Amino acid sequence: MSDPNRNPDGTPRDRGKSAARSGGAVQGQQVFGVGLTLAVSVGLFAYGGLWLDRKLGTKPWLLLLMVLCGIVGGILHTIRVLAPQMWPFGKPAEKTGSDERSDEESSPPTG
Repeated sequence: MSDPNRNPDGTPRDRGKSAARSGGAVQGQQVFGVGLTLAVSVGLFAYGGLWLDRKLGTKPWLLLLMVLCGIVGGILHTIRVLAPQMWPFGKPAEKTGSDERSDEESSPPTG
C-alpha cells in the first residue's frame, strides 16, 4: 500500500504548498506588526499631546501636533519595514575599491 500523503517518489505531497503558506504567514505577521505599531504610536502620541495640553493650557494644538508626529513616525516605520528599498534616510555608502583598507591601515597607531 502506498502512503496517501506522499508522492510516488517518496516526497511529501504538500511540500511546495507548505513553503508558500509559511512565507505568507511571515508576511502577514509582519504586516500585522506594522499596523499595530502605527496604531500604538499614534495613540501614545495623542495621549502625550492631551497630557501636555492639560498641563500647558494649549488645547487642542499640542494634541494635533503630537498626533501628526505619531502618524509621520508610523508611516516612516511602515516604509522601513515593508519597503526598505524606498527608505530615503541613512542609506549606506557604497564602497569602491579605493575606499577599502586593511585593518592595519585603519587601526590607530600603538605606541
